[in-house]
Amino acid sequence: MRFSTAMLSEKGGREVNQDYCDFLVVRDRGIWALADGLGGSQGGEIAARLSVQTMLEQVDEEPILLIKGGLAEAQRLLHEEQKRSPLRRSMRTTLVVLVCSGASAYWAHVGDSRLYHFRAGKHISQTKDHSVCQALVNAGEISQEDIRFHEDRNRLYRVLGTEGEVKASIREDGIQIEQGDAFLLCSDGFWEYVTEDEMVRTIESASSPSEWLEAMESILKSRILERHDNYSALAVFVEKNTTM
Repeated sequence: MRFSTAMLSEKGGREVNQDYCDFLVVRDRGIWALADGLGGSQGGEIAARLSVQTMLEQVDEEPILLIKGGLAEAQRLLHEEQKRSPLRRSMRTTLVVLVCSGASAYWAHVGDSRLYHFRAGKHISQTKDHSVCQALVNAGEISQEDIRFHEDRNRLYRVLGTEGEVKASIREDGIQIEQGDAFLLCSDGFWEYVTEDEMVRTIESASSPSEWLEAMESILKSRILERHDNYSALAVFVEKNTTM
């Protein structure tokens, strides 16, 4: 399989962008990672960047070893930074990562940065936030859509940088990917303003990941308030390898 990618990360209405995202594709192996830093400008942006870069450094590992090893190493490095500087003791970050190897895809997340999977113009799956609001959805007290602007939407119970081992949700069995599949990794500053129906509608008319991101960002910008959050996204299209 081949992969085409588009990426955006904007500070929005904040002074500092504490989101960070990046990707690496080597032959038929790809890693895409996105993080939303927490803990103020003294540490959030560092935590996000460190976590993403650590994941990309694991490219030579097998997918599940890559994910588990990268998460553990990111946690270790965050703890080191917290001990090194008093200003960074509260540094935390969400993280979502996608790994594609050949025709298989695996992913993991901690926090409320999300991964969406699309196939044949349909939204077929997404990650579930590690948040108080998602717990309310699971209990049947609110709907999934209610999360977007719920008063407790920023209360997370799992993030990188807390004490102990990482408690991530990992898709270990993987899925078989197909030509035309698409993935979207995004922070809460992005998905709060763009609904799943709009993600589907905009992908139908997009000929590239960049066109898809541009269409969704246009919707986001029409709704954001003056002091809105940072927002970031990675869009990935799956294509078949072509040979001469």
